[in-house]
This record gives sequence, structure tokens and C-alpha cells, in this order.
Amino acid sequence: MTMTTTGAPLVADLPVDQRGRAELDFLRAVRGGLAPLRTRIRERLQAGGAFDGPFTTIEALRAGADAQLRDAPDHRVTGAVLRWARDQQTPRATALFDRNRDRLLIYATPRSTDPVDDRLGEQPPPRYWTYEFHGTTGGWDGHEHMGFIHHELVYGRLLTAAYGGDIFAQRTTVAQAAPRDDYARIADLGCGTGQYTMKLAEVYPQARITGVDLSHAELVYARRRAEQAGHDWHLVRAPAEDTTLPADSFDLVTSFILLHEVPPHITRKIFAEAFRLLAPGGDVHMSDVAPYRLRSGYQAWADDWDAENGSEPWWRSAATMDLASVATDAGFVEVRQAASGRESYPWVLTARKPAAAA
Repeated sequence: MTMTTTGAPLVADLPVDQRGRAELDFLRAVRGGLAPLRTRIRERLQAGGAFDGPFTTIEALRAGADAQLRDAPDHRVTGAVLRWARDQQTPRATALFDRNRDRLLIYATPRSTDPVDDRLGEQPPPRYWTYEFHGTTGGWDGHEHMGFIHHELVYGRLLTAAYGGDIFAQRTTVAQAAPRDDYARIADLGCGTGQYTMKLAEVYPQARITGVDLSHAELVYARRRAEQAGHDWHLVRAPAEDTTLPADSFDLVTSFILLHEVPPHITRKIFAEAFRLLAPGGDVHMSDVAPYRLRSGYQAWADDWDAENGSEPWWRSAATMDLASVATDAGFVEVRQAASGRESYPWVLTARKPAAAA
């Protein structure tokens, strides 16, 4: 049976209490309410000449723009409200799940009794993994069902509604941009709950797909989603930079917005691991945040400010790193980079492992 796979929630209307619905609705409205303030901030910066001409470094751009906003109450309010809302979203969504656990477990739990190939076991995770990305309280494994909570409640009920449309559509565009259409073995590094993995399955239905992530909770829900869609992915708990999977075993190694979640030295290790995993002639296809140099002055400033206030410690590193050099240093050839959407986001790098690689 063929099933359509999307980024949408598994259930159109989850059976949750009114308190939980109201809290998530309020957080969504708070985000939307910041839009007029952001517009005023942008207009003030533009009128003050903060973005006149090209900028040399993000540090210089931030220094000039931030100085103009030092005494601006709308800017202070925007920062305070944004940080508060991000601090609230995971605890509120987690509490909603716990209050409605008996009704939600059927949607959160896979049928498989062995859903994850755990290569990490009891080993401590990498140090960067201890950071609470996106303000996710306790991290991606802070709750046994954080995968469901994050995908269905934070994304499905809060962010999707706040931003509108299919916020996962970019993943389809990136998947379609890989060089070939006949991949048989695909590795998705940093797969999380399978948002990009689903799009890969749509674009390459013939492929055997392996998803790799450090979060057991995210992988468990990826298994649940795969079962719902009729897929049988190999889901592996391991760091993307040290998967322990066999060498030369994939035709395509890919990721969607993983690299800005790790420090620069780990990004280099991820490219080295991708090279090891690929069979000679295979492709690496990585998408992530747009380089600041290709953003407008305002958008570069806003990206960096949002990252600083949104628990994104390595966004700036990713947006200023020379990924082409990283790929070349790892041994890749035919390195190409291109924008896949508006304002150069997401930014996609594609390269090939030489057919005669030693």
C-alpha cells in the first residue's frame, strides 16, 4: 500500500485538555504579536543607516545596529518576550502530554518493541549534546516522549500555526536537489523525528533509508511515524560524526539543518564521516543556514540576534564557515553550493566522493 507522507501531525485533532490547547494558543499568539514590534525595529535601523552599504563582518554589523537599539523599549520588549515564550513552549507542551498521557500514548508509541538500533548504549553523549537547543527544557531526551511532544505539539500545534503553510516543504525541495534519482542506500544524519527522512522517502521510494540521531526519544517517534506511513527505516542512535555504520555503504549521505546544531570541529568530523560512509562515486548533500554574506544587512542582523536569543549557540559559526573548504579537506570533489529558497535559505552543499577513492 502506498501512503502519502508529509510533515503534518499524525492526528488532525489530538485529544487534549482545554488548558493545554489554550496555553499553546497563547504562546502562538504571543509570537504573532511581536511582528509589529519587529517591523518598527527594522524601520528604525534602516532609517539610522545601520544597513547602508555592504557589511564586512557580522560582529561589525551587530555592533552598529545594537548601538542604535540600546535604549529602544520595543527592542527590549521583543527580546524579553521571545526568550520567555521559548522558555515556556517545551514545559507547557510536556505538561500537556503528561496530563493527557492515557489518551496520547497510542499516538506516541510505535508498535515495534525494538524501534531503535542503539549504537551509543551507556556511553556518555558528546558534550555539545548537553545544550538545550531551541530552549528545549532538558534537551531532546528530556522526556521519554519528547519526539512526540516536539513534533506534534511544539511543531504541529505551535510553530506550524505561527508560521503558516507547510513549514516542511523546504525539505522536499532539498531532497529533490540531490544529483541523482536512483539512490538505493541513503543515510539521513541528524534525522530527529523523521521530518526530512519522510521527504527522502517520498522522493526516493526505492531507497533503503537509515536515519541517525543522538536522541532516543526522537528516534522512537520517528519509528512511530514511519510505521504510520508504511516505511521500514533503519534508525540508529549514534553521533553523526561517529555513526559506527559500515564504510562505503551508502550512495547518498545527507542532512537538513543539522550543522548549525554542532560546533565547527564537529562539522568537520561529520564531513569526514560522510566521506567514510559513502561508496566511491557517492554524494554528500548537506543543507543548513544561509551564509551571512548572502543575506541582506537586516536579515543577517536578525538571524544573529534571533540565534543569540533563541538558544542557538553555533548558528553564527555555521553562517560564517567555509563549508566548501570543509568538504574539500574531507576529500570530496565537484563541490557545489546553492541557495534553495528565499533569502538564500536553506543553503545546500553537494559534493562527490571520487570514484577511485583510496
